[in-house]
Amino acid sequence: MVKLKIDFSWRNIGVTVYIWDKTENKFQELDALFDTGAHTCAIDTDLLLRLGYNLDDAAKSFITTATKTNEEVKRMKIGKIMLENTELNSVLFNTYDFPLISRPVIIGMNILRNYKIEMDFKERLITMNENYLDESDYYYDSDTFGDWRADSNSK
Repeated sequence: MVKLKIDFSWRNIGVTVYIWDKTENKFQELDALFDTGAHTCAIDTDLLLRLGYNLDDAAKSFITTATKTNEEVKRMKIGKIMLENTELNSVLFNTYDFPLISRPVIIGMNILRNYKIEMDFKERLITMNENYLDESDYYYDSDTFGDWRADSNSK
């Protein structure tokens, strides 16, 4: 089970995530947008580069956002990300330049669809219980929402 405290300071659903910093060899605490409308996780390009990731081999893709259509992004898998005490391995992220006022990470459906999610706005808490699809599920290997599988190593 994952429990995330909700931060409403920017009038959206913010949570804390931890992404592996290759330059420092440790997890970095980052501010993220919990976004059920995002098909795939996203991260600011400059942040990703500061964390020591190389975009030279990243795949090119095109996405549609709330404000743009056919925006070019790079896609890559980040090997280690943590939500509270649950480590996720090999999670697909789109990278692009976020506006200065946004949160630098977006947690999207390629992670969220793996959980039964309860949101308690009064207590400002998101509770996520594992609800992983298995091979018998209709869209287990579907790439409709990017690479949907995120492998969990609960601690």
